[in-house]
Amino acid sequence: MKQLKIIILCLCASIGIFATSAAKTHPSAAETMRMAAGKIKKMASFEASFKVNAYGKSTVGQITVSGNKFKLTTPQLSTWFDGKVQWTYSPATLEVSISEPTPDELAQINPFEIISSLQNGYTFRRMQSSDGIEKIELTPKHKGEYAKIIISLDSTTLLPEEVISTASDNTVTKVTISSVKAVKSPSISTFRFNPRLYPGVEIIDLR
Repeated sequence: MKQLKIIILCLCASIGIFATSAAKTHPSAAETMRMAAGKIKKMASFEASFKVNAYGKSTVGQITVSGNKFKLTTPQLSTWFDGKVQWTYSPATLEVSISEPTPDELAQINPFEIISSLQNGYTFRRMQSSDGIEKIELTPKHKGEYAKIIISLDSTTLLPEEVISTASDNTVTKVTISSVKAVKSPSISTFRFNPRLYPGVEIIDLR
């Protein structure tokens, strides 16, 4: 569960730095984040593919986000959140846990909450980088789960290409975004676990 939380947090943090286009005058790192917050809130729904390297292992996955709802899938875990209830399925154990996340828990996985947290809880510094890439370092104002996050952007489109996060215990997680695209808003069923598709799975209700 901790690894899933890290994956979602890093992924959603990286998606959160979308900007409409490069400004005529080079914006500050903080201004870029403000542009990002406005942009992501205007996106009805989007999908992203990603690769994560953490704990000496790597995995790939996809996430679909629509408003405050999301579905995330990796070979190790699948998670659905419909705005109130969250289901987490482990194919290794054939178990599904059901919970109703608290606001603090959602702040670690919900894109809108993540953007708000990054906007208010971090300082931003533009780093030196290679041609075609811009790097922004995010440092928390107060001690928390992360010591720093470094986001690499395409300097032309300002789309995220890579996120490297260092946790407070010095664990390093790298997320590489291979594609991000806007999609038509999915039906609510996309964000809810369907037990008919997983016969024989044990359901653990933690509510």
